[in-house]
Amino acid sequence: MNPKPWLALTLVSLMAGCGGSGQPSGDTAKPQPAAAQQATERKETVFDPWVGTIDRAKGVQKTVDEQAAEQRRKIEEATR
Repeated sequence: MNPKPWLALTLVSLMAGCGGSGQPSGDTAKPQPAAAQQATERKETVFDPWVGTIDRAKGVQKTVDEQAAEQRRKIEEATR
C-alpha cells in the first residue's frame, strides 16, 4: 500500500473541512455597519489578559521614555 495517495487524500480532506461558512446569501442577508461588524468579529481569547498586560507595559514604557527625555532636556539646559 503506497502512502502517498492516502496522504494527499487526507490533506485535501483537511483543507476542505477548514472552509468558512461566510455571509448568508439572498434576501436574508442584512448589511451591518462597520462598527457593529467589527464588534461582532472580536472574540475573547485566553490571551486577552496577557495582551492587556502588554498594553499597560507599553504605556508605562512611554511614560518612562517621556520622563527620561524631559530629564535630558533639563540636564542640557543646566550645562549651558
